[in-house]
Order: sequence, then structure tokens, then C-alpha cells
Amino acid sequence: MNTIKSAIADDAAAAFVAGVLALPFAILFMLLVLHVEPPLGPLEPLLKGEVDRPNVLGSAIVFGAWLLSIAGLVVGIAPIVRGARAGRGKAANAVNLLVAAVISLLVVSFVAGIVIDQYPCWIGVPNCD
Repeated sequence: MNTIKSAIADDAAAAFVAGVLALPFAILFMLLVLHVEPPLGPLEPLLKGEVDRPNVLGSAIVFGAWLLSIAGLVVGIAPIVRGARAGRGKAANAVNLLVAAVISLLVVSFVAGIVIDQYPCWIGVPNCD
């Protein structure tokens, strides 16, 4: 009985950690989707570069947040896989399944947006920038 309670507690903790890891990417993604530009204060010169110069710091922040969300996805899926190997159903960890589905949706929509944005350049359309 004690192992069942600890497994449930571990599953809830994994869902919480997965959500916290994916939160920075979710916030950045929602700001991008809603076209909200937050005030950056003293970081504005670092995050807003000129047109001819790439913005390395902003790209590093988005890439780091994306990697954190991938780590959150792995943490969220681990209890589901562990439960499936133990003989429980996949729906036994409903919270983890929901968190993993939401993180997967964010990651897939972000990657799909990049592919849709860059596809004309890949097929050779002139002046696609």
C-alpha cells in the first residue's frame, strides 16, 4: 500500500516538474502567438539587434526554453511508460498524460511554424527573407 501512495506522489511530482520546465517556453510561445512585446528595460539593446546583425542572445533564450520544454516532456512521459511496464493502463496517469499532450502540442506547433515560415526558402523562392 505504501508503494502505491509513493507512486502516486511521484507521478504528481513528475507532472508538476514537467509543467514547470515547460512554462518558460509556453510563456514565450504565447507572447509570440499573441503578438505581445513586453517591456525589456535595460535588456533591450541586447535582445533587439539591428537588421543586418543576428540576435544571438534572443535565439539562445528561445532555444534554451525549447530544450527545457523537451526535458519537461521526457519527465512527464516517464511515469506513463513506467506505469505501462508495470501493467497499469496509459490512462492511469491522467495528469501526466495531459501535461505531456500539452507540451507535445506546444513543441509540434513551434516546429511546424518554423517549417511553414522557412519552406519557401527551402524550395528556392527568390527574396523569401
